[in-house]
Amino acid sequence: MTSSAPIVHFLYEPGNGGLDRVAILLANGMAKRGISTELWLTKATGPVAHLIAADVKVRMVPSPRFGGRGLRLFLQIPAVARMIRQHQPRAIFSAGNQTNLSLAIANKIAGDSPTKILQKITNPVLRPSFGTWVKIYRKWRFGLTARLGDLSLTLSAADAEKYAEIYPHAASKFQSVPNPYVTPEMLSSGEIRIARDPEMSTRLLAIGRIAPQKGYLTLLSALALIVDHPWSMTILGDGPLIEDVKRRARKLDLIERIEFVGFVADVTPYFAQSDILVLSSQWEGFPAVPIEAMATGCAVVATDCSDGLTQILHQIGQDTVAIQDPEALTKAIRDEIDSPQPIEPLRACATAYAIENSVDQHLKLMQQVCRIS
Repeated sequence: MTSSAPIVHFLYEPGNGGLDRVAILLANGMAKRGISTELWLTKATGPVAHLIAADVKVRMVPSPRFGGRGLRLFLQIPAVARMIRQHQPRAIFSAGNQTNLSLAIANKIAGDSPTKILQKITNPVLRPSFGTWVKIYRKWRFGLTARLGDLSLTLSAADAEKYAEIYPHAASKFQSVPNPYVTPEMLSSGEIRIARDPEMSTRLLAIGRIAPQKGYLTLLSALALIVDHPWSMTILGDGPLIEDVKRRARKLDLIERIEFVGFVADVTPYFAQSDILVLSSQWEGFPAVPIEAMATGCAVVATDCSDGLTQILHQIGQDTVAIQDPEALTKAIRDEIDSPQPIEPLRACATAYAIENSVDQHLKLMQQVCRIS
């Protein structure tokens, strides 16, 4: 296998999830450096399809026209194996949990393939809400996935350490890597931000799918307790709980202070116009939104929903708060209102997740696995 062989980024579709955007930004960053870069898709259209750069070659993976995402990924394994044999990529980056196992199996079916599979764990293997049998199945499945792949990328050092303990047979395969969350526009926005006056009305922001995971009902309960400070809230996102959240906001007499915007492709202007991002999630892998906020100088208040995020915030002297605890979340928001965080430590912490640095780190790990210079 020569260095002219393409690097492939495998993505189910350019949807509205964070992993979709990350896969495209990584592919764009590698192609920008003159590397032969391809994006393999099952579906060509979606909210972030416009981000795909012209110098990234897109190949469509043959797929059945029936079934959901999981079934389609399973049934297209033979087609992916044929594509691997035909195009001989030096490496395939799997965008996230949804494609890790099917890609690893396809590469084994491809036979004597020089292609390396670099998986990415984007959501926790185990979650508090899972029952016993689900936990047993997922632990087995992710262990098999790690065994079949060549490298398992995690989004934080904390996650790499945790999975190495869970899967000692594949401990050396778990390596942390920064995702490309931070754009030049975000960094530029942070450069011109001025310190917030705590006497002014505070502009709060929440971003994420309006679903049980994100803890919006806890957020509303926390906001209802902030009665001695003027504030407004903007919520970006759609989801199955949108009407429930709006009804709860009306019941708490908060609806006039909250703007529901829906899904937004470019969130940078909202960070620039906000003072505090509030993340009320019950669980996360390693969320992009707090890092993006920090890059713009927007303060962050977050629950203890992600080991990696908690680790990052501790580095700048900030604690996360208990999950599903409105009173604790209220206190954290009020503390930030009264004593705003310095802007520069936030921005400095976020620079590790700038696109250029992320591309560097992904290529470095790929080269180690492929044993090329």
